[in-house]
Amino acid sequence: MEFRCEKCGKLLNVDSDPGSMIRCPHCNKKIVVPAALAAMPHPQMPATSVVKDTPANQPAAGQTEGQGEGQEGEEEEEEEGEDVLVGAMAKIMPWVISIFFHVGLFLIMAFVTMIVKVTAVPDDVIVPDAVWSDNPGGVLNPGSSNPNAPMQQQVKKTDQNAYSKREAAIQADTGKTDKKPMLIGMSAGESSGGGLAAFGLSTGGQGSGPRSSFFGSGGGNVHHIVYVIDRSGSMIDTFQFVRAEMLISISRLRPMQDFHVILFAEGHPKEMEHRRLVPAIDRYKESAAMFLEPIRAEGRTDPVPALERAFDVLAQADPRRPGKLVYLLTDGVFPDNAKVVACTSKRNGTGKDHVFINTYLYGNKPPEAEKVMIDIAKQSGGKYKYVSADE
Repeated sequence: MEFRCEKCGKLLNVDSDPGSMIRCPHCNKKIVVPAALAAMPHPQMPATSVVKDTPANQPAAGQTEGQGEGQEGEEEEEEEGEDVLVGAMAKIMPWVISIFFHVGLFLIMAFVTMIVKVTAVPDDVIVPDAVWSDNPGGVLNPGSSNPNAPMQQQVKKTDQNAYSKREAAIQADTGKTDKKPMLIGMSAGESSGGGLAAFGLSTGGQGSGPRSSFFGSGGGNVHHIVYVIDRSGSMIDTFQFVRAEMLISISRLRPMQDFHVILFAEGHPKEMEHRRLVPAIDRYKESAAMFLEPIRAEGRTDPVPALERAFDVLAQADPRRPGKLVYLLTDGVFPDNAKVVACTSKRNGTGKDHVFINTYLYGNKPPEAEKVMIDIAKQSGGKYKYVSADE
């Protein structure tokens, strides 16, 4: 009778009584011949698939001994080949699956990284952009008695030629005042001496990032700012208005920024007592106002020592907060233009050490002076602007 082994599932053809115990020639397991197969007809199987319950070396009926041994050898080789293949697949498949999984995960992470890099704006991209304004700094209201009279109308034109001849002879009053200067643009909530209401200005607010402006020319998103301002004798009639614009600019800096003020004439420049960058908070903004209050215009023009000091100060800036900027203002020709351009070119660095220079020609517009200021701004990546004294 024929039946399948309950252990390995192979088809068996045996001459044993139902219910008797036999050993499967394929899996070598003991099995019981099913009783229900006793009445079933005896099927005829091809000689190659007939397996007798005889010793392994006994050939099947109708076959020679050599033929039986050959067929059994072929069957055993096929079964062994299948077992080896299944075993190899069982060992290899987990590795194949793992490799595909990790490759897929890597591709997903690479795609996400590419998206983040493309869409994210780096924090260290410095944009010293220029924001022009028809009314730079706001309108100054000199008093409540005449709120519609802008202070700019009181500015007198300066005769550059006349002052260039007698710069060294000008000795202005340098007397100090007992009054505490009022910092323009500070709101009452920011400082005890805030002058917001009196001047009709609003502070720039705390904001979400660095920001600065001077005479309507934007300082972009730089963190470190140095004001290098001409106080020579030729500016005796206009320095008070430049000082007012400086206070407006300083008052609108945000706390994450820092600043310093350097004034130049001849000899050693004048600078804030700290002689370094200080945080743009109320205490230091008021210090700047106190420093600027007694300053008077006098002497000849020499910006080189002040520019050297500006680069020294900016070299000590916190590198974790990028962006360095110099606001350079004068009202005429320098005694040695080539020396000034060479100083700014030689001292300027690259990368995080690079300093942008925004230049301003105030009141007068000699072609030679304008060319120098344009060259200085261009070589540093900054902006140039002419500011009329009548604005």
